[in-house]
Amino acid sequence: MENTTVVVHGATGTQGVPVVRKLLAAGHRVRAAVRNPSVPGLPRGAEPVTADLSSPDSLAAAYTGADAVVVQLPLVFAADAALQQAEAVLTALKQAGVRQAVFNTSGPVMTEPIGVPFLDARARLAAELPGVVPAATVIAPARTYMENLSAPWSAPLVAAGEVAYPLPADLPVPWLAMDDLGAAVAGLLASPAPPPLRVLAGPQALTGEEVAAELGAALGLPVRWRAITPEETERMLAPHLGPEAAAGIAASYMPPPPDAPPAPEPDPAVVSTGSTTLREWATRQNWTR
Repeated sequence: MENTTVVVHGATGTQGVPVVRKLLAAGHRVRAAVRNPSVPGLPRGAEPVTADLSSPDSLAAAYTGADAVVVQLPLVFAADAALQQAEAVLTALKQAGVRQAVFNTSGPVMTEPIGVPFLDARARLAAELPGVVPAATVIAPARTYMENLSAPWSAPLVAAGEVAYPLPADLPVPWLAMDDLGAAVAGLLASPAPPPLRVLAGPQALTGEEVAAELGAALGLPVRWRAITPEETERMLAPHLGPEAAAGIAASYMPPPPDAPPAPEPDPAVVSTGSTTLREWATRQNWTR
């Protein structure tokens, strides 16, 4: 679809802004679903529309007349609230008669609840979306986003020569840029037959040491990788996100039980590769804010 009206959730956030910009550049009319229409950070050209994720009626009003909705759930960690938001979105999409929806899971696709509320809510929404809208696509990063490296809790460390991240140093990770996420969402809305699942990978699968080397080359200084525990991750995030969000995110990095089967690799047929390299992305970031 082109030149259509698209409602975007999380339109002022790190993941939402690139999506909005790509949609506007493609000629779509964008409604930004926000709790407060005067909130800063909305890209120029997008129309703010009041929407409450806990209220199906509020969401349905925001969706009415839209051709598509891009769903991005916030980091809510209370079990009842997180699942209520997922259910409200499903109810509102059906009530408003939306024809197409793209759900960005913001992380690996979950097929079953694991006891982490914000992940379990995403699993439910991904599972039930195809039964609610005629054209439903779940889109997810193969692993994680480059923007996590430039977040307020990470950027000062990188600028000082260290990447502290809760992943093993020898694990190859296809880091994805948010701009490539935005481009992929725009591509799905333009497709005459959007797929039910799209997994996005960056153009390079880099180990921790390779990430450090690429960042060092971009910044012009030596950078080292330091793998940290989920507990240290929680302490690092808490001053910026609050204790509840920090604990929830850290829980998602907890290793699975020893007897748990390994997570299946995505079918190569559903994987799409972005074009932004880590070094290219890093040269555009503000590391001294």
